[in-house]
Amino acid sequence: MFKFLFKMSAVGVVAIMAFTQSVEAAKIKGNNITLRIGSGHPPFITYVKSASKFFVPNVKRRVAAETKYKINFKEHYAGTVVNVFDTLEGTQDGRLDIGAWCVCFDDDKAMALNLGYYVPFGEPNAVKAGAIFAKIVKDHPSIAQDLEKRYKQKLLAVSGFNNYGLLSSFDWKKFEDLKGRKVLAAGPNLPWVAAGIPVRTTIPKAAQQMQTGVGEAIILFPDTDYKLKLHEAIKGGYYTITDFGAVTQIALTMNLKSRKKLPGEVLKIIDEEAKKYHTQSLTASQNDHSWGIAKLREAGTKIQVIDPAAKKAWAQKLSAWPNSRAEAVSKKKKIDMGKIMRAYIAETKAGGHTYPINYVIK
Repeated sequence: MFKFLFKMSAVGVVAIMAFTQSVEAAKIKGNNITLRIGSGHPPFITYVKSASKFFVPNVKRRVAAETKYKINFKEHYAGTVVNVFDTLEGTQDGRLDIGAWCVCFDDDKAMALNLGYYVPFGEPNAVKAGAIFAKIVKDHPSIAQDLEKRYKQKLLAVSGFNNYGLLSSFDWKKFEDLKGRKVLAAGPNLPWVAAGIPVRTTIPKAAQQMQTGVGEAIILFPDTDYKLKLHEAIKGGYYTITDFGAVTQIALTMNLKSRKKLPGEVLKIIDEEAKKYHTQSLTASQNDHSWGIAKLREAGTKIQVIDPAAKKAWAQKLSAWPNSRAEAVSKKKKIDMGKIMRAYIAETKAGGHTYPINYVIK
């Protein structure tokens, strides 16, 4: 699997060079429409699988049944056209008509959309967290304004993985036990590594980093830990349910030029199916969490739950960080991120979630 992922990354570089030589938006010939959809992640990752096995066939079926058109999707995953770090750019420049990507790899361009990372220990249920985030995006459109104004793409839907936890090669109980330990994370959640030594990772690199000791632990999801065989890299290890939260960090976006070329009746179907994709993919992600825990346990990984005192100590160490992120995003993106973050926290609490501490956002 890992050789495949590394190979796909190399193939992606060649493919990108080829695509950038001649980039054209959606093609229409007679009643036949061709669109390109893709992601830097491989298709066994749930949000990508949902795009390929749910969104794509549903759009194709409905367009054929409800309009005079037929639509064909060319699907490009696992770095064959874009990688995890440039799917936003690939959707912007037309290498893709529709991109599915994690905002975590665009901590600058998609800065505001990383909102969920800025308030750690949030709602652990992916479906509930996704509904809260979608409401925030609807109520506060400035959070996604850069996508259309600067990056020439429309946000069709948001999705996400499930509840973040910590897979480690060592046992730990107290927050202080993590001191000096090398902990892998994707990017915007690197500051979560408040006691240890943060090391940035991506899915293609994680197994090798864990196996070679570059990382001694990783902040990730149990199902992805299992699928990537990270537990094997550390000979079982420990998975701690930390309840960092189910961050809504996946964006399904569509190139604006592509949208302008398509008939309104086709766009209507795409937009409607994107909303269904939101619900279906988040439900699948939530189901993946318990599946991942079970599979890790079967494989010999010791499953444990974070001690409430350790969770509180961890949150207290990060207490000033949410406000500092609100100030940074407001300055960079010229939006009232403080207001948005306060609304996000309020919505999360209204949904029944209790944070280990009260984050003060000025």
